[in-house]
Amino acid sequence: MNFFSDSQIEQIREGALTILESIGVRVHRSDLVNRLDKLGFSTNGDYVRIDRIRALNQIERYLVNCSNSERIRPFNTYTSAYSHMYEKIDGSGFEPISNESNSAMGILVNNVSKLWPGLYPSCPGHPTDVHPELQFFRQCINSFIWCETYYSMEPVSYKIAPYQFEACEAMGKPIKGLPIYVASPLNIAGESLDIALANSSKLSSAWVGSMPSLGANTPLNLIAAYAQTIAETLGGAVVFEELTGIPTSFGTNLFTFDFHAMSMPFGTPEKLILEWMNIEVSARLGGGKCESIHSTDIHTNAAHSGIQACIEKASLAMAGAMRGAQSFGCSGTLGMDELFSPVQLLIDLEMLTHIEHIIDSLPIDDFTGNLIEEVQEGLELGYMQTDRTLDNYKRYQWYPHFFNRKSFGSYLKDKLPLEIERVHNLLHELMTKKPCWKLDENKIHELEFIYNTAQKSLF
Repeated sequence: MNFFSDSQIEQIREGALTILESIGVRVHRSDLVNRLDKLGFSTNGDYVRIDRIRALNQIERYLVNCSNSERIRPFNTYTSAYSHMYEKIDGSGFEPISNESNSAMGILVNNVSKLWPGLYPSCPGHPTDVHPELQFFRQCINSFIWCETYYSMEPVSYKIAPYQFEACEAMGKPIKGLPIYVASPLNIAGESLDIALANSSKLSSAWVGSMPSLGANTPLNLIAAYAQTIAETLGGAVVFEELTGIPTSFGTNLFTFDFHAMSMPFGTPEKLILEWMNIEVSARLGGGKCESIHSTDIHTNAAHSGIQACIEKASLAMAGAMRGAQSFGCSGTLGMDELFSPVQLLIDLEMLTHIEHIIDSLPIDDFTGNLIEEVQEGLELGYMQTDRTLDNYKRYQWYPHFFNRKSFGSYLKDKLPLEIERVHNLLHELMTKKPCWKLDENKIHELEFIYNTAQKSLF
């Protein structure tokens, strides 16, 4: 399913190239502008123009094809480090994330991942009771300590980035690639750029992206908006690769904007459609194909676990899965990405498993054996007693953790708990359970030493 015709893709590509040639990108550091000027770029104040040959070479080197060659089961999902509040389990309100609660939630998520092995464990959110420069680094340390298969997110603090690189090296999981987020419209600047430049000797790759809002900081036309969006990320990729020699790809990320709420809403139909358009434009820009998608975000602006969150997340996940998505972020996340809910996490995991079974359909096996004998056995004993049924019934029916499968009469007779009560009961069980894994104490001591050194560097 493609949204754009070949001629519209050509309009987008030609528009981006024309913007880069005529206007260029705004580089906010004079030292970088001077270096680019010496490398042969045309500059006008802090604007750096990028010629067509350089831009086309960048596009051709990073050709993207969107298809799923590998089947991933169970579906993959993960939590977000950007949350700064937790929703209370009983839904009575929110609480800021502390260092202690961040670790506790990391233990919970790691325990949950043993029941839902598709969940990639990390400590959700970041602690707000430590220095602002240290909050995401502390989340990284906590995740290394309590989450068995954790790999670090990128550094977000220029001052603390060297210490995060050191911690990841100590864990044998070095950071080799970084994202660079440029500011719309057409601004090549920001902390992620400064971090990547300062630590470029440690990198083998980089990727440039942006988060423009359709109609707010782009033209309110999809062709023109994508032309500008590609110009800024493609321009950023050319600039960074020319400055560092590091292979640098780029992406296309256009977001919706709500002119009533004056916000960038997530979980909406428009956000999902733009997500798909982003993937298509990124692939077809250089002549690649977009045959399927790999991932879908299940964000929502809902401020509580409940009706809005469940409808938006389930519809996004189902639509994405129907187009081939096998990875879904961010489970348990509410309020776009500012709030984490352990209740919503379990609901999301159950929902993703439900969708996975719809996508996978039912097994259609060739029949082997003697059909007449098997029918006679079924007539005599009942089919529920046959070897075939006893050996295979679990292949034909998914058994969820929370959903009711009994008749309404049985439900009333047995006084079964509500689905949300089952979620609460499992959460309490998992939160009081001992950690199923913890990092070696010597490694913890090493990580804490690096963290303490980072902390001292701020004072």
